[in-house]
Amino acid sequence: MSAYMVNEDTLDLLASVAGWRREGLWVYMSEDILPPRGEIQFERGGNSYKDTASSLIKEELRLENMASLWARYPKDGLNAGGGRAFKRIYADQATIAQALGALSCYEYQACESENWESSFAFALCNAIRKALCDIVASNNWEYERPAGQAERVSLADMMRGSK
Repeated sequence: MSAYMVNEDTLDLLASVAGWRREGLWVYMSEDILPPRGEIQFERGGNSYKDTASSLIKEELRLENMASLWARYPKDGLNAGGGRAFKRIYADQATIAQALGALSCYEYQACESENWESSFAFALCNAIRKALCDIVASNNWEYERPAGQAERVSLADMMRGSK
């Protein structure tokens, strides 16, 4: 597998999700999660990050992506630099699908470090995914079939004797 440094817009989009919900991002911090690589503050148990933390979230994601590159290409002496300052992307400027795609891309590129699954960035990615799913769900927690909904009959079920 190869790895590369994701672009600034990808990092901006992921970090911007903290401002897309009134609740921000809730990052669960179990005992096996490593401390952040950057300057973002954290406590064991869990942390809530609002849009004011977006630049620190972006930096944390950048540092983990760089750690992945160093793990994958240790002899190349890669230096991704400090990157561009955080530039907010508002919820009406990108779709949930674009944000989920950016998250998948980021995770694929950042997963090469030895401790990826216990990294703070991994916990951030889980929180970003959950926040995006919560936006889609719009507080619809349980499902109830609509009253009077017709029952579908499947030919395969009929042949198996299920119906």
